[in-house]
Amino acid sequence: MAGQAGMEQVMEAERTAIVQLEEGLHARPAARVVQFAKGFVSDIEIVKGGRSANAKSTVKLMLLAVKEGDEIVIRARGEDAEAAVEGLAAIVTGEADAPATPAAREEAAGAAPTALPAQEPAAPGELVGVAASEGVAVGPAFVYLPHEPQPRRTHIAAGEVEAETLRFRRAVEAVCAMLERRSDDDDAAAATAADIMAALRDVAQDPEFLEAVEARIAAQEDPVAAVLAVGRELAERFTHIDDAYFRARAEDVRGVARQVANVLLGRDGSDLAALAEPAILVAGHLSALDLARLPLRLLRGLVTSEGGPTSHIAILARSFGFPAVVGVKAEEAVLRAARTVAVDGGRGVAVVNPDPAVAAAYAARLEKAEEERRALAAFTHVVPKTRDGRVIEVAANLGSEAEIDGALGFGAMGVGLFRTEFLFMHGRTLPSEDEQFRIYARVVKAFRPHAVVFRTLDIGGDKALPGIAPEREENPFLGWRGIRMCLDRPHLLKPQLRAILRAAALGTARVMFPMVTDIAEVRAARAIVDACRQELAEEGQETGPLEVGIMVETPAAALCAATLAREVDFFSIGTNDLTQYTMAADRTNARLAHLSRADHPAVLAMIEMTCRAAREAGIRVGVCGEAAGEPAMIPRLLGWGVSELSMSPSLIPRAKKIVSEC
Repeated sequence: MAGQAGMEQVMEAERTAIVQLEEGLHARPAARVVQFAKGFVSDIEIVKGGRSANAKSTVKLMLLAVKEGDEIVIRARGEDAEAAVEGLAAIVTGEADAPATPAAREEAAGAAPTALPAQEPAAPGELVGVAASEGVAVGPAFVYLPHEPQPRRTHIAAGEVEAETLRFRRAVEAVCAMLERRSDDDDAAAATAADIMAALRDVAQDPEFLEAVEARIAAQEDPVAAVLAVGRELAERFTHIDDAYFRARAEDVRGVARQVANVLLGRDGSDLAALAEPAILVAGHLSALDLARLPLRLLRGLVTSEGGPTSHIAILARSFGFPAVVGVKAEEAVLRAARTVAVDGGRGVAVVNPDPAVAAAYAARLEKAEEERRALAAFTHVVPKTRDGRVIEVAANLGSEAEIDGALGFGAMGVGLFRTEFLFMHGRTLPSEDEQFRIYARVVKAFRPHAVVFRTLDIGGDKALPGIAPEREENPFLGWRGIRMCLDRPHLLKPQLRAILRAAALGTARVMFPMVTDIAEVRAARAIVDACRQELAEEGQETGPLEVGIMVETPAAALCAATLAREVDFFSIGTNDLTQYTMAADRTNARLAHLSRADHPAVLAMIEMTCRAAREAGIRVGVCGEAAGEPAMIPRLLGWGVSELSMSPSLIPRAKKIVSEC
């Protein structure tokens, strides 16, 4: 809808959405929403239960306590209102990616463990707390118990207001710079750590926080006192929310305020950076921001007297894979006396200065766990072969260049699915051909000699591109999306294909088209590939060989697989969407989760039909949906002739082991 303001036309848009994010709009998803919203000039708000929040404020969004399954209204007013609303709707409904299965969620590093009942101390020095990250560890303690920051005065003179305000702003900038360094660190735990640090950076820069502090400074309150007071006030608002994830965000706010205060006091927390050898961190209150200053790969465990299983420190512990017990019941003097610590993250207990027998028992448990991990890790860099000698490519599904190192670390044999749409969704403007080439080239070179399969834009009615308002559709999953949209908008497709062709000169690249249902779509897309190659040749641009394939993710493609196989070089079966369309069950609808099964006879028939057509035509067939990493599905897929399995990187070693046993 549109309204008039003076002589200028002001666009307004509104959409109701059901939040499908597993943890709702807690810190990390809220930060992603804010980051996306800030890319638009429109004023944007999110409404829940009669309460509204500025979509460009992380703190205000979190205070709405939006949970999975909640209904919200997204409103925008401005020149790009429609694109803003549709884009945010795509994010909160989870339409930008497939939701994880319950099993996958349980395995995910960030998944909070089930809280265990309080344990009774069973050994001398044993401390009872909350299980935050599974595993056992025993080793030297690194004790971090700093004094709380305290203001040196309560008020400032009127003539100091301007200078103290500037000093506060510089302190915020310093904290943000520290978080930026961590989020850019290649040694960080991939996306989880980066997301958390970005969320904390948004808290530090949040207008709600900044304006409240500067108002107090303007009233001649000391900056340190002002920061701590605002931190307490905002944190208190979170403590009254009836949801553990959102209550845990109180510590994030307090941690940011505490660190800004420390910078103002000239305390940089350098004692944390002093960790130089593997150790178990023992602390009182600890925030994710504190952990940003640590070489996290040196941590063997974590014990804190505050925090819960949904805190960001717990999430980081699970991401990095070290055991953690939080909220332990212990006097500070006991923690300060720690020289050696044993941690049982599964039981939620820790033993300070264990006697030799207890230490030996923990060491034995640790060795057994390490043996199990080593057994699986032994498959990380092997080339998996079936018992009849067939080599199977076990590759990674990626969405950005930031995931390259993690995938290589897990032994990825190339990339079976590179989701190019994420590159398009992160900015206000569409990426240029050269911008795309830079990223595609890096990915191709990183995985040489293995192949990288680039999926062209899988975007349309259910996912918005910044600056391009999609047409409203009653059922966008059955609408104008994927290859359908791209063929209608060659100005989107051609720069992407040109960039992929150029990257192909630097390694092995393949391209595949999504949402194919008809042979005419394949022929039209291939014609554009040929035209792009000709253009580049005329311009003197180097290109490389490029195999062309399609995603088989619709029943139409599976049923016509024999015909389509004569037009392409390979198939890649997208089992997530194929299941959705075959079962007529929206994969984002929790009530239909029992139908989202790749092992349903109807879905299996579609997969088997596709594999048979590929085999008869002599082309490769891979699987890049969740089924590719499911242990029970792998033998069946290999039996049908699948030669490539592409999955989340962390699942690769297990998949290689299963392949080797088939």
